Amino acid sequence: MTSSPADHPRSLAGWAVLRVLLGLESVFLAWVVMVSVLGALRSEGAAVQNVSIVAMAVVSLLWVLATCIGALRARAPWVRGSALTIHVLLFAGGTGCLQLQIGPWWLGLGIAAAAVLGFFAALLARPELPAAPEELPHG
Repeated sequence: MTSSPADHPRSLAGWAVLRVLLGLESVFLAWVVMVSVLGALRSEGAAVQNVSIVAMAVVSLLWVLATCIGALRARAPWVRGSALTIHVLLFAGGTGCLQLQIGPWWLGLGIAAAAVLGFFAALLARPELPAAPEELPHG
């Protein structure tokens, strides 16, 4: 499948970077959930819009948190795939912040840079595949 094993130094470095990034992204998303809930409670706008923003923030946090926990517990293939997807979407969000001028420029640039770093870390991280069962002797 791959040319480098899961315990290769590049793979181990990729997993280390991925774990740190996913941890930081989880903390950042917890803050986003808190700000979204407080903003929804103070808002006099449409309740459906407020609920959808809070729900999106909560679902995003749960997804990144599940991937972070998976990366901390095991180097499973699903964690790598999830991290790749998260960082592709994060890059879209960062470039969207830059293009639409949502917030300061350094925030969009930081999000895009974290996305690129996470994407390449996920590419380097090789999953540990379960060992193939030993064949039984034919008798």
